[in-house]
Amino acid sequence: MRPVDQVQLLASLAIPPWEEFGRSSAGRPLLVRSFPGAADVPAVLLFGAIHGDEPLGAFCLCRLAEELAASAPVRTVWIAPVVNPDGFLDGVKDNARSVDLNRNFPATSWRREHAPGYFPGEQAGSEPETRALMTLIARVGAERLITLHSPFRTVNFDGPARRLAERIAALNGYGVSEDIGYPTPGSFGSLYGRDHEREVITLEIPLMDPEAAWRENRRALLVTVAD
Repeated sequence: MRPVDQVQLLASLAIPPWEEFGRSSAGRPLLVRSFPGAADVPAVLLFGAIHGDEPLGAFCLCRLAEELAASAPVRTVWIAPVVNPDGFLDGVKDNARSVDLNRNFPATSWRREHAPGYFPGEQAGSEPETRALMTLIARVGAERLITLHSPFRTVNFDGPARRLAERIAALNGYGVSEDIGYPTPGSFGSLYGRDHEREVITLEIPLMDPEAAWRENRRALLVTVAD
């Protein structure tokens, strides 16, 4: 399996029109790109690599950005391929402060006690990456939120996103799950799907060649910005 070249991918994000929306724990830029759509339809935000050792989502989102640059999406689309650049460059799950960013959100479920390998931070929302992502969502008014993970093979959903999850699963054949199978206190889906009742999709991509992952999920990702 050909791996994702993390250094090359991050270098490509440094080229405009990618824009900075925050800084990581180690001071690296967090980058996003927007694609204007209809003003009367809520925006969609897609992001990847909140876990730095899950690069396939970042790769697929860069390919999606290339495609949207040559088309006109229905919704305004915001794409942030790598929201944990420190972990991404090191090939590790957590950020530079050894925090699992997907347990650091100030959901009602957040708690300081944690299972091994899931340190949620000293307090909810303690990490700059978490706060930057939350600020971005508030700024752009995104009501549909898509996060890409690995290594499972499922379309997990939180909040009122079952219909969208079923549409995605019909295109990539992954199947739909409302429960990922283990507790996720302080997760992104817990905050925005369950607490805020927004459409939240966690697309879990199994380990495979990056181009194969893109081919398998291209239509599934495009449908998230199509209506």
